[in-house]
Amino acid sequence: MNPLEGVVLALQQVWAHKLKSAFTLLGVVIGVTFLIAVITIVEGMNRYVEEDVAGTLAGVNTFTVVRRRRVVTGNEQDDARRRAARNPQLTLRDVEIVQGAVPEAWLVSFYEDRGLPDVRRGDERRTNVRLVGGSPDYAELQGWTVETGRGLSELDERRGLRNAVIGSDIIESLFPNESPIDKELRLGAHRFRVVGTFERQGGMLGGFRDAAILIPFSAYRQRFSRSKNEVDAISVKTRTEDEFVEAQQAVEAALRSDRRLRPGEENTFHFETSDDILGTWRTISRILMTAVPGLVLISLVVGGIVIMNIMLLSVAGRIKEIGVRKAIGARRRDILLQFLAEASTLSLVGAGVGILLGIGLATLVERISPLPAAVPAWAIFVALTIGLTVGIASGIYPAWKAAVQDPIVALRSE
Repeated sequence: MNPLEGVVLALQQVWAHKLKSAFTLLGVVIGVTFLIAVITIVEGMNRYVEEDVAGTLAGVNTFTVVRRRRVVTGNEQDDARRRAARNPQLTLRDVEIVQGAVPEAWLVSFYEDRGLPDVRRGDERRTNVRLVGGSPDYAELQGWTVETGRGLSELDERRGLRNAVIGSDIIESLFPNESPIDKELRLGAHRFRVVGTFERQGGMLGGFRDAAILIPFSAYRQRFSRSKNEVDAISVKTRTEDEFVEAQQAVEAALRSDRRLRPGEENTFHFETSDDILGTWRTISRILMTAVPGLVLISLVVGGIVIMNIMLLSVAGRIKEIGVRKAIGARRRDILLQFLAEASTLSLVGAGVGILLGIGLATLVERISPLPAAVPAWAIFVALTIGLTVGIASGIYPAWKAAVQDPIVALRSE
């Protein structure tokens, strides 16, 4: 029997014994499903972070000054963590220093934000709201587009006017059938007038931005800030990459000088850029991709052991058939290839089912959550290769046992 006939026979066995085959292939199916689902989601996240999130959060040619690194991957040394915890909070004085250091910058903005339990309009309410007190250039620097009405102005900031620009989720919750412009909202104990709305952001940032309310920093400072003089971050956007490098160097020098840091002393502030976001995500992605094979291996080992045992039972039940084939001229190699083909086909069927389930699971996650999904061709190739490898590894011993059968003894078996 040639290998192709072994494949056909294996497929016939799978079809004839569907329940038995399902349990036989369960380990391989679970392992490959998990592998494909994780790779698909991680790959989708890779594309999303590199193409959208990094550029949207940090912006092209944009850097943000913060008190300390906000996202840390890996183990941070205790002394480094303690030093960062002692960094002084950014203040309006730092804003002035940054503005003075980069007078030719395209945009300079600053903000402070907090979560609100809800925002109300009459008896209607929307929970889990992000309230941002931002400078007039904040929305433009962040890439938020005003859809209706207007954005915040210098006049709003100077006078501390209680005006607000709201995201699309706020509109859907509180103004489903009417324009929100010139209507009032209640933020805690304070009333604010809606002067504009933001275009829907969607995607993973939808919950972050579409449920946001932007008010003048001066109004935020008077009514919501813990300290009247502090800011959470200062962002600078330049027109070109060369200006970006020069601006970052100028801001670093100005802040170090104001804080009287000696040469060799570490900065008591931190710069965030799109490279930081990409680097952080790539570290997380690398950790996920490193951990996944170990978890998948457990299922594949179990699946391989099950396939091997099923093939041993198959060999035991077909001893006479093996004897007949040897008697009419089949060589050991022919028998070996036949059973290896059967074991490999079983495992490949399991891998195929796992690929379909993994893609389906990733697609389901994409539809019910903001997580994106992308199926790379290499992941399917890897899954099929794993399936073939498991089939060959689990079929070697049963195939060898079948190949070394004595034809005379085999023919006498019942």
